Amino acid sequence: MKFMGRILILAAAAVVIAAQAPVCYGAGTEETLPHYTAGEEIRETEPTAEPTIPEGTAEDCYIPEQVGQWPEATDHAQEYEADSVVSNDLNFPLYFQTDYPDQRYGSGTIKSNGCSAVSLAMMANALTGFDYTPEELAEYFGGRAHNNIARLELGIQELGLPAQKAETWPEVWDALKAGKTAIVLVHSGCSFTVSQHFLVLKGLNAQGKIMVNDSREPNYKRWDLKEGFARGFEPWQIVRGWDGGWIFDPAQVPEDITRYWEPPIDPSQTRYPDIQLTQEEEDLLAKVIWVEARGESLEGQQAVAEVVLNRMVSEKFGGSLRSVVYAADQFHGVSSSQFRQADPGQAQYQAIARALHGPNILPLDVLYFGRSPRNRNTWGSIGGHVFCYESE
Repeated sequence: MKFMGRILILAAAAVVIAAQAPVCYGAGTEETLPHYTAGEEIRETEPTAEPTIPEGTAEDCYIPEQVGQWPEATDHAQEYEADSVVSNDLNFPLYFQTDYPDQRYGSGTIKSNGCSAVSLAMMANALTGFDYTPEELAEYFGGRAHNNIARLELGIQELGLPAQKAETWPEVWDALKAGKTAIVLVHSGCSFTVSQHFLVLKGLNAQGKIMVNDSREPNYKRWDLKEGFARGFEPWQIVRGWDGGWIFDPAQVPEDITRYWEPPIDPSQTRYPDIQLTQEEEDLLAKVIWVEARGESLEGQQAVAEVVLNRMVSEKFGGSLRSVVYAADQFHGVSSSQFRQADPGQAQYQAIARALHGPNILPLDVLYFGRSPRNRNTWGSIGGHVFCYESE
């Protein structure tokens, strides 16, 4: 009975320790990857309970009295500096998600949901020498794809980075040994996360260990990870959480690569000078777009926003946003349970900003849309919606 009791106590201790492991800022989904449900976005949730040392735990089992209090790793600064050098000689900046709590990204923010944007910024800067910031890349790509895997791959393509998708860990390991670098997707099998997370593998150091950049700052204070960030990680510490990866070859970066850039929205430019949306009105319009067009491209969602704004400046639908949105038999989605549960994100708010400040997609007299033509005066189609002028 004493032996069985000790097993139960140790099991309880393991549960307590596991409960304090860091949670990843969301990764996104893809059907071909084993640990995802298609379309899912993962949000950060921090542990709330303070860990305690279970009665009967072995004396050498250290559990901090408060979250964030971890034993300091031995400081060998000179050794760490030497260990941090990787064979490909790339200069990786280190960005943290917590530095961007208010920048929208996908269905949340960079802080809550943006490890892919931060990892991409670190990789892009190391390969190209440009100065991409996580905020900039989040603005470019966060509203243009359905999850963080798709956003990462869109960013890789648009930035012109030489990348190859890795289906197995040996592909990544062989690439690192050849002087290449990688972004990998890991799950709760490894120590970096209890959900899903992107990591930048900078390369191998002289000791053959993997040097890692992690967008999650609290991981650098973890007793079980801190020395690894300084001296390198063993392959097993990453491969046991393997979910997928992207290999980058510095030797394949074009010599004439140009910096990707999109012109920012100019708030002073608008074809709706008399419309000044309050935050409450913007949130309402975002919910309309979410219900009516969240599966469409950013251009398709912008066009839906423009129909609403076009109606506001028309003399036929009332001048306020609420009168337009809640007009009888017009936007049927607003009477659905989905509308009450709508959770708009970056794509919907970007669609509003682009509709307000251009460049615009629809003429001002396009006032209708639907899955089929609303009348015979069709302007054209975007995605699954047909847009129409006012009937004559």
